Amino acid sequence: MTTMQLECFLAVTETLNFAKAASQLNVTQPAVTQQIRTLEEELNIKLFKRTTRMVQLTPEGQIFFDDARDILNKIRFTIKKFQEHAGGNQVLFSIGCHSHDDLVLLTDILRDMAKHYPSLRPIFHAVPFQHLYRLLAEEVVDVIMAFREKDAKISYGTYQEFIKTPIVAALPEGHPLAGKSHLTLEDIADERVILNPLHKSPGSLKDIQHALVKNRSITECLFCDTPQSGLLLAKAGYGITVLPELFIRNASGLFCVPLVGTQPLSYGVYYKSTAGNPLLKLFLKLCKTYLTANQMGL
Repeated sequence: MTTMQLECFLAVTETLNFAKAASQLNVTQPAVTQQIRTLEEELNIKLFKRTTRMVQLTPEGQIFFDDARDILNKIRFTIKKFQEHAGGNQVLFSIGCHSHDDLVLLTDILRDMAKHYPSLRPIFHAVPFQHLYRLLAEEVVDVIMAFREKDAKISYGTYQEFIKTPIVAALPEGHPLAGKSHLTLEDIADERVILNPLHKSPGSLKDIQHALVKNRSITECLFCDTPQSGLLLAKAGYGITVLPELFIRNASGLFCVPLVGTQPLSYGVYYKSTAGNPLLKLFLKLCKTYLTANQMGL
């Protein structure tokens, strides 16, 4: 399927006349006829019903119309996007993260970056842990927002810490444990727990989650795709979720109680090099400004 085939199909659909469609596209009528014929052969359907007096869309042609228009619009947009980029009209900056929850931290940072680079186009890649660092190694992303990994044997690039965030238990209002100054794993041993996907959790949090499920039956555990869905269930009274306070402190209707016996998590960025990358240098500078302020509010 080619753009010319789609252009011809949409032109004939609009005019219901092959000659007018050819004139509109500045090609010959036989060329339009040939494009429609090859498109019909490729789709194995009849798009138009033609007589000596009129041209009509077939039912199959009517069904194909929306698809053809959407496909052509996407192709045009893609071509325009890359033409503008090739002409220097866009400044791309690619950010990797483990979850879209990380992106809430970037609002002020990206706002200030746009003041320096009005044509800035941020690109986000939210993928599981095991794939994210590969994107950095292959330079698909400029920087990764992440918790520091504890495996010292593996080099993920240069790491810069901006926040130290404790592990807390999030409990709904009215829960008997909500008034505690701190909790231990033993304190919540009889509670139903809401767990985040292990492939999206930093190593230290994985260890805690393994400890939570160790002596529990499957009916005492709820598994969620994202931290936010876990917080929603906790707020609705389905159980207790354990997360870094960084992503809980703005959640209304929940009490955050520190989980003792756990180490605070280091949160920051991984990158390969700032050499020749002024955007990355600015990003790191703004992270230090805004994420450090975020740290002060924890």
